[in-house]
Amino acid sequence: MFNRRSRRLMERTMASGKDRISALPDDLLLHVMSFLLSRDAVRTCVLARRWSTLWKSVPALHIEDDLATDSNKFMDELLRLRDPAPLNVCDICDVCKASDTEDPENVCEVTSNLIAPWLRYALLHEVRVLRVSAPAFPTDLVPISSHLKRIELCLMKFDDPLDLSSCQVLDVLEMTYCNIYESIFCQSLRHLNMKHGCFDNEIRFRISAPNLVSLKLAPESGLTPLLDSMPSLVTASVESSEEEFHHCFVFSSCDEGCNREERFSVVLEGLSTATNLELTSDDRLSVFRMDLKWSPVFSKLKTLLLNEWCVADDFTGLVYFLQHSPILETLMLQLDTPKYKRLHVDETDERYTRKEQSLLSKHLKIVKIIRGTMKQDTRVYRALKMLCAHEVPLEKIDIQ
Repeated sequence: MFNRRSRRLMERTMASGKDRISALPDDLLLHVMSFLLSRDAVRTCVLARRWSTLWKSVPALHIEDDLATDSNKFMDELLRLRDPAPLNVCDICDVCKASDTEDPENVCEVTSNLIAPWLRYALLHEVRVLRVSAPAFPTDLVPISSHLKRIELCLMKFDDPLDLSSCQVLDVLEMTYCNIYESIFCQSLRHLNMKHGCFDNEIRFRISAPNLVSLKLAPESGLTPLLDSMPSLVTASVESSEEEFHHCFVFSSCDEGCNREERFSVVLEGLSTATNLELTSDDRLSVFRMDLKWSPVFSKLKTLLLNEWCVADDFTGLVYFLQHSPILETLMLQLDTPKYKRLHVDETDERYTRKEQSLLSKHLKIVKIIRGTMKQDTRVYRALKMLCAHEVPLEKIDIQ
């Protein structure tokens, strides 16, 4: 918003007929134009002779169109006429709304073939930030870049491995509403954020990013991916939503057997070096609880948030973390799940009697129990008894 002085100055400038914007240096004008959609940046060529070729050197491509119908010819001409200047940003967004009569597979194939040369152009011209929101990612495109630092993908589908190992300085990968049916590999990646998408329902794929510092996995469905070792990890948040995929655990017998009991740690071993950790699931047979048998030790963990899954089977998950997090300072328990989703907690009080030497962190400062709106919640009472049995002083427990 302009102040009064700026408004008066603008009015005087317009009244005098002076074009002060064109007097700005090229670098500054190109920076301003890099925030425009590419179509609008090209249209500036009609403003004055000074602007006739500036659009050719704008260090950004911003395409926001119905890609299948509007952008093909425009982008081909833009890339043909553009100066070979490096790109800071390439932003491609498909605004087409899928029709009920269209074949989704055909739409994905058409879109992939269309954007593939644009992405190759961007990588060839040293793009640093790549954003793509479209139905599919070109399967034959292997990103190779020594300049690309950030990738943001939305609404995409991956049926082939996403191998970003050739992006030598890639720092950030964000994936929103993406369906991921293969593994992800990247050596340089430091920040990974995957939310609102889906993993495969039958095969547990891998995420191999050994230099991750921060990780956020919040899928809507599918099997939580296998996490390889991440020795530099500091902050991690993982939501698991596998409940609908392990029916063999629910029924008393299963003719086909059960393949949910993995022969290796899926998640916790990879997260064991984190300093700040959030593990949430509505599944009492959570992959987190199954991982406990591999006995990971969280030697750097200072802040921990757990929800409903840790109260199942007499607080097995909660007790484990109390005993295997030697420098834990802050523990948060979210017990605010609606009643119909509550997990079973054994009602035998003697189960909360400590039967082994407590390894409770001497650094523990506070335990926060976040409960729901119901005034009486037996889970809170039982959590208190369990915490006291493991030598957590009442003055360190805060019920919210």
